[in-house]
Amino acid sequence: MTKKELKRFARQHPEFATWARSQRQKVRNLARQRNYELIVQEWEKSKQPKPVQRKVMAHQIAESMRDVQNFMQNVESVFGKIKALHGYTRNLKR
Repeated sequence: MTKKELKRFARQHPEFATWARSQRQKVRNLARQRNYELIVQEWEKSKQPKPVQRKVMAHQIAESMRDVQNFMQNVESVFGKIKALHGYTRNLKR
C-alpha cells in the first residue's frame, strides 16, 4: 500500500482518520517506516471487541434469548386460553 492509497482509504473510512489522530505517535512511527499496510492492520485489530466486551455481549445475547423465549411462552399460553374460550362459546351456542 502506498501513501496515496492510505490517504484514499482514510477518506473512505472516516473512523480510521479519527483512530489515527488518537494513535498519532504509533501511526507516525509506522508511516516513517512506510509501513502503511501495518497501520491499516492495527486499525482493524483495534476495531475487534476485547474479551471483556465479548463476554458482556454474550450475556446480553443470552438475556435477549431468554426474553424471547418468555415472550413466546406467553403468546402460546394466550393462544391456549383463546382456544379454550372459543371452545366454551361454541358449547354455549348449542
